[in-house]
Amino acid sequence: MKNRTDKILLAVFLLSLPAYAAIAYTYITYDFGQFNPSHFEIWFTRRFLFWMSLGFHAVPAFCLQLLLCRKIRCWVAAIPALVIVGAVLLFAYNFFTAIGHDTLGWALLMILSIAPAAGCVLAWMVYGCWKLYGREGIRHAH
Repeated sequence: MKNRTDKILLAVFLLSLPAYAAIAYTYITYDFGQFNPSHFEIWFTRRFLFWMSLGFHAVPAFCLQLLLCRKIRCWVAAIPALVIVGAVLLFAYNFFTAIGHDTLGWALLMILSIAPAAGCVLAWMVYGCWKLYGREGIRHAH
């Protein structure tokens, strides 16, 4: 990779994956009573880890999608977005058609797949704005 931006995107992607795994693992397994924290510290830590577990994996999805858009200029760049959106649609369909306690599992999978879908959509929007700005018409409009 010659471009500095591509190297930064790859580094952020590779560093954010284990960071997300550590955040999710900490949220699932952390014992909040081991250090005798205050109720506010427990409340804040649980909320912080919860929201980071739900939304932080949009960062690696964004970096991977933007890197693919920049480096691969064909339909292959759309594969991650199509797979993630297809998974969201599959989970939503199963959520609405399931009966009983199965709906909870499908809802959890659907909620966890929304952040990567949002990261892919945001990457396509950034790439589209970058391509649009690079044209002569917008840059030299004045």
